[in-house]
Amino acid sequence: MRKPPCNLRHCIRTLIGTIIACLFLGLTACAPNIDARIAQRQDAFDAYPEAVQTRLRRGQIRLGDDTDAVWIVYGDPTEKVHRVDTKGRTDVWIYKILGYHERLYPTVRPVYHDVRGSIRGSYYFDDTPEYEWQEVLRVEFINGHVSAIQQTE
Repeated sequence: MRKPPCNLRHCIRTLIGTIIACLFLGLTACAPNIDARIAQRQDAFDAYPEAVQTRLRRGQIRLGDDTDAVWIVYGDPTEKVHRVDTKGRTDVWIYKILGYHERLYPTVRPVYHDVRGSIRGSYYFDDTPEYEWQEVLRVEFINGHVSAIQQTE
């Protein structure tokens, strides 16, 4: 039985999505990145008890960890936000990845071209995928220690 021909646009979208997923996994595949960040903040890492060092090497943070521990595991955040309320100041580190978003409906876009010296307009349907930054992790700090961890599933 013959396989149906592959829709080129679908194959390209799948390939791009796979590449982005691999890049994300590569960026979060803890060991090499964590080891490099540990080397950059060796004094802070050495000050942690053995159990905390093991947990950080595995890429795990917990409530009560300080900013150095979070930086060792995840690196620099994509965005930092500071919030002040009646409880005091909260620092929020936000981590984002570039995500793939399939369009539900194609967009109609105008096209202008020269036809025998005069400009003519026409339209085409644009159903190319969109890419947008998607938040995957949010870590909140109060007085320099983790008070909340929010992850996207």
